[in-house]
Amino acid sequence: MTLLTPDILAWVGRAIEFESDPISVSEARRFIAASGDDNPLYAIPDNPGDGTTVEVPPMLYYGATRPFVAASAMAEDGTVHEHRPMIGTGQTMGGSVEMEWLRPLRVGDRLSGTRTLKSLTEKQGRTRHFVIAEWVTEYRDQAGDPVVRERYEQLLF
Repeated sequence: MTLLTPDILAWVGRAIEFESDPISVSEARRFIAASGDDNPLYAIPDNPGDGTTVEVPPMLYYGATRPFVAASAMAEDGTVHEHRPMIGTGQTMGGSVEMEWLRPLRVGDRLSGTRTLKSLTEKQGRTRHFVIAEWVTEYRDQAGDPVVRERYEQLLF
């Protein structure tokens, strides 16, 4: 049995473009409260509008760059249908993530990125076939400078 049909393999090399809204003080505060990250490095001053550079927790990039779409456009696992190949039953599970941070994330950053499907590799597990999708993304700031590079493996069933 093969899960990698010609239509699915045509996804390799496909790029998805996205752009976030600027990261706001309130978004950073909500993320810090929700994540419980009390690292003093990310303490937001009461009045950060005085030109102070305000760094935010690195993982805020993930929430800031996710698309806002209707629930009907999402699979049960919360991924956006049109942003991945539908393989087998359509189930997916996160795999490994590697990130290279080139500079801290800051209030005011507006991230854009290009996420490219680098490869699809079919594997036989103990109970079923699955596919490992390898995605590579580069996130840039409003000036076009790279902020973070990410390699993500996603398991598709």
